Amino acid sequence: MHIHQGNGRIPSSRGGRSSGRRGRRRVAGVICAAVVVVLVVGVAASLSLRVISRARASSTTTTSSGSTSLGSVSASTSAPASSSGTTDDQEYPATLTDSQRSTILARARSVAKSSGKTLHEYKYCVATKGDVGDVESFISIVFRTLNDPRGWPRAGAVFTQASTRCDMTIYLSEAQYMTQFASGCSENYSCRVGDEVIINLTRWNHGVDSWLDNGGTLARYRRMVIDHEVGHRLGHKDNETTCDAAGNRAPLMQEQSMNLRTCIPNEWPLDDELWISN
Repeated sequence: MHIHQGNGRIPSSRGGRSSGRRGRRRVAGVICAAVVVVLVVGVAASLSLRVISRARASSTTTTSSGSTSLGSVSASTSAPASSSGTTDDQEYPATLTDSQRSTILARARSVAKSSGKTLHEYKYCVATKGDVGDVESFISIVFRTLNDPRGWPRAGAVFTQASTRCDMTIYLSEAQYMTQFASGCSENYSCRVGDEVIINLTRWNHGVDSWLDNGGTLARYRRMVIDHEVGHRLGHKDNETTCDAAGNRAPLMQEQSMNLRTCIPNEWPLDDELWISN
């Protein structure tokens, strides 16, 4: 399991000056030994952790992804709750800048505050299990999805990355490790266990055929699975509501990966799903 954290710096060692050839040799030996120790420690660390370093000048709190929690800025107007729009994909690249993150978070807060519902501020950490490759895109998509004005901010929720005291940890995990989180988790799907939201790497990379064959895209599937599994953390249950008529948008909490039930793919909570109990 690799937990993404902030910049780790090894303090540099400075050898004291010594008179005479013997003193200089002693200092040189100490410096060489220190360099060897630092190199060994660095190699060992790289084998156990894949650290993503990304300095965030807007805050001093380092998150598990190497970024920092961003404070609110002046709010911008919110986007409509459309099920098929891809405005966020068009506006933001895979890796977000501080300015883009601030804009996203400000818009989410504006929507949450104007929703008329209780404001819920959640902190989440990001971690991986197994060999999942580069996760910069995953980190950005999670942040964008959770704070999208078409999603849980409409229920009063705002989400900020953190490194400690997280309300939930969002994992990207190889399929073979899914059952290690709980026996009820499956290698075929994503899962939520307590405060752990686990996204299945196979589903993340490929989606499911039935969802894609019915008009969905991989980008939308990724948003759906994030919103759905985090929805469990907010208090929702699988299939608490299901498709009410053929051709309508499927409820977010319906198990769309398994069966659309004649509905069309949908990655955002419907109006009657805009509640939080946990």
